[in-house]
Formats: sequence, C-alpha cells, structure tokens
Amino acid sequence: MPLEKLVLTGTPFERGVTHGETFEAKIKENVETYLDRFAEHGLEESRARELAEEFIPIFEETHEGFAAEMEGIAEGSGLPLADVALINARYELIYGAFSSEADEGESTTDAGVDGCTSFGIQPEISADGHTYIGQNWDWIQALTDNVFVMDIRREKKPNVVALTEAGIATGRKGVNEHGIGFVANGLVTPEDGKNQRRKPYMVRCREILDAERLDTAIEPVVATSRVCSTNFLIGHSEGEMINIEAAPETANYLYPEDGLITHANHFEDRTGVQSEFEKLIPHTLYRASRMRRLLGRARTTGTLDVEAIQSALRDHFSRPSSICRHVDDALTERRNNETIASLVLDLNERKMLATQGPPCQSAYQEFVVAE
Repeated sequence: MPLEKLVLTGTPFERGVTHGETFEAKIKENVETYLDRFAEHGLEESRARELAEEFIPIFEETHEGFAAEMEGIAEGSGLPLADVALINARYELIYGAFSSEADEGESTTDAGVDGCTSFGIQPEISADGHTYIGQNWDWIQALTDNVFVMDIRREKKPNVVALTEAGIATGRKGVNEHGIGFVANGLVTPEDGKNQRRKPYMVRCREILDAERLDTAIEPVVATSRVCSTNFLIGHSEGEMINIEAAPETANYLYPEDGLITHANHFEDRTGVQSEFEKLIPHTLYRASRMRRLLGRARTTGTLDVEAIQSALRDHFSRPSSICRHVDDALTERRNNETIASLVLDLNERKMLATQGPPCQSAYQEFVVAE
C-alpha cells in the first residue's frame, strides 16, 4: 500500500484543520490504539486521559505554533483537544510505562515494545558522495496504515517532508529545505517519566525540522532537560552529523567512525546513565552492530549506494526481532510490533525514500522537499 502524502500550507491552525479533516477516522483509530497500548503497559485509560489534559498547557507554554496546530487538528477532526494532546504526548506517556516495566523486570516475551534501527553515512564513503541518514521505524502494527507523509510548505520557516502518524502535529522524522534531517530511537532509563513538566518530545522534533543551521537543530535536544530518554541522529547535507543519547538529566554524544554511525535502543555511552531498554528488548544489542556490518561491507566494495542501504534495512537476521522487524507469534495481537515504515534521507537532494510497512514487503516511494 502506498504512503499517503498531505500538502500542508497556511498558518499552524490552518494546517491542523487540514490535517484533522483529512485523517479524521485515522486519528480516532489512533486514540483507541494508544489507549489500548497504554493499558497493556499498566497505564489505565482514566489516568492516561488525566495526564493528556495536563499536557495541554505544557504544549502551549513550550511552543505556541505547535499548540495552535493541535487545536486545528481537534477542530478538523471533531475530537476533543485532550484526545489530540494524548496522541502528541504519547511518547512521554508510554516511555514512562516502559521505564517502570524495565525496573520491575518485566518478561521480555510479552514486552511488545518498539525497536528502531538507525544509521548515518558521511559523503566520504557513500558511492555518490551524498550524505544519508535513515532508519527502520518499528512500532505498533495497528498504526501501519495511519502513517503518512507531511509535505509542509511555509513562507517564514523551512519547507519539510517528514513521516508522522495521523493526529501528530509534526514530522516524527524527515528532512528540510536546508538539508537538515533527523531520525530518532527510543531509549529507557529509570528516570524516565518522573518530571512531566518539560518540553515534550514532539515539540523538539518540530524545532529540529524548523532549523536552518546544524547548531539550531541540536539546540532543541540539549538546551533543556527532558521527560523521557530519546536517541536523536541529526545530520546536515555537508556531511556533519551527531548522535545524541538524551536522558532526562544528561546527554551523551556520539560521532561517526570511518564515515559511518548506527544506533538501536540502548545507550552506547553509559556515562551518567543506566540503560534499561535492553532488559525489555535484548535484540537492541545486535541490531546496530548488524547494520554497521552490512553497510561496512558495501563500503569496502565501493557499492554503498541507496540500493545497498535499502538491502541492509531489509535484513532478516534473527527474525522476527530483526532490523526488518516482523510480528512475533509469541505476542498477543495488542502488543505486536513491526517495521511500520522504513526511510532513507538523502540530505543533499532534500528527499526522503520511504515505505509503508516492512521494506521487504513494500517499495520505497520518493518524496522531495518543495522549493
């Protein structure tokens, strides 16, 4: 099934209305899907809705435009603003639950949590001299059909192409007209979710895509403390890139080695942090090294091109817990995850190649930032 693309123009509120009207049914589905998944991880619906209400003023305080876009989505979809806030704060809500599960030693056989695998390639080693970043985005199987491409066209801020979920007021990963792109992976520490009154993760994603320089893309991640841990891989078309392992109170920085960097869902640098996600998903401990090995093999033969990157993203070593993630028959349907999208960002061409669903089953489509 091809990915849907939605062109968004006008003010933040107007973009939100267009978004809400276009994906009304899918946004409602996402609310129910997240409420179900929250409950699976011990966060009951009444408490999830209460927390979502509390996040509304936090969005308003940290990013006026983001809050206006959420209001537009609510207006266009006919949903309460709190339901839209629930989706947009879903990272803080669910990763706090993951932290509790890891701390309590929850069984990995029914964890049902995500596991993205990311990469960055500098121009010195790519076959065409371009800078690439990308990832397989592993998440709730039921959301696969509700992922779409935002084609954002603005006068005073950068144009963007990015992947997101119906109801979320920003691209979750993508590239802008200045050749700045990013992808993100979940991380977990015992401190996640303990302080909710901080800039939400989705607002930080929005600010990265709004940046015109690499320093202003990095700033939203590192300038303020965070609610939950996240790994951000941010790159620039001239070949500079940084991987930021951001815990609530500290951030560790990784850089490419021999032109290449890969990352999964555990802290590579343990300085000042206690990495917890591997307790729930031990496959994080091999996916990044597997990706590095596959891409490195292509580098040594001079064939590290888009085809080689896509081939690595289709890798099935240790399936279903592979780089190309598939549903696990041992898990309940409500907890099952798969690769819901795969993306390759060519930062020089300002374009995104992306699939809907696992890349072994779907063709990559091309989306280019509007000039």
